[in-house]
Amino acid sequence: MFDEASANNVAILVTSCDKYQDIWEPFFTLFFRYWQDCPYPVYLGTNRLKYDHGRVKTIAVGDETDWSSDFRSMLEQIPQPYVIVLIEDYLLTQHIDTTMIEELITYMGDKGAGCLRLYPCPGPDLPCSDNPLVGEISKGADYRLSLQAAIWDKQVLLELLREGESAWELEINGSKRTSDLDAPFLSVIGDSPIPYFCTGVVKGKWVKEAVKLCATEGIKVDLTARSMQTPVDRLLRSAMIGRLIEFARERSTIANKFINFVKSRQ
Repeated sequence: MFDEASANNVAILVTSCDKYQDIWEPFFTLFFRYWQDCPYPVYLGTNRLKYDHGRVKTIAVGDETDWSSDFRSMLEQIPQPYVIVLIEDYLLTQHIDTTMIEELITYMGDKGAGCLRLYPCPGPDLPCSDNPLVGEISKGADYRLSLQAAIWDKQVLLELLREGESAWELEINGSKRTSDLDAPFLSVIGDSPIPYFCTGVVKGKWVKEAVKLCATEGIKVDLTARSMQTPVDRLLRSAMIGRLIEFARERSTIANKFINFVKSRQ
């Protein structure tokens, strides 16, 4: 039996940088509140600052160069072959079912997959006949490489990175590069096994709903360190979400789940 679910083979990497240090406390407060039994080592990628928490190991990569190069430096310092990648403003909202995560990791390994997306944004466009909870993302699909929460084969992810690319460029260009790989790319269908608010910070500003979430959870957000979106910012974001919904309508019937998923977060 494939045993990648063990802590020896799987790690969690929270990608960040020093200018987002004010988000670390809200993120990890919610992370360990809703995933108390997380069996995997947790790494935080930064530039030079360290986050002081007994369950978090800081990976400091030095002065910021470009997103993909810094991301590579973080990954190369993680010994585990499988990595669950998160970003620092993915704020958990519900308890995590560790057993389900382990089952997905095992399934991914059995399939020899390069990635199993845990947040279907967008979701798969092909079914997996042996698992009703998981589908395959076909070659050529937009955002086949997505930076939403996912389990990655670390070597596959490293192979897809290119020096100089931003996170957005990695998703666009990296999606094309995935077609050169034999490993399938998978995604959960429907609800995410790691429910989180996506995304808490947009263009450097707190999203209003994320601030409300933190307040409900009894977590103080430092709005002197980072302001909240203005009504104009929110209007522009709504227009962007509208374009994403139109894009999803052009996808397969499975992708319609993504439409409902995005609408539920507005």
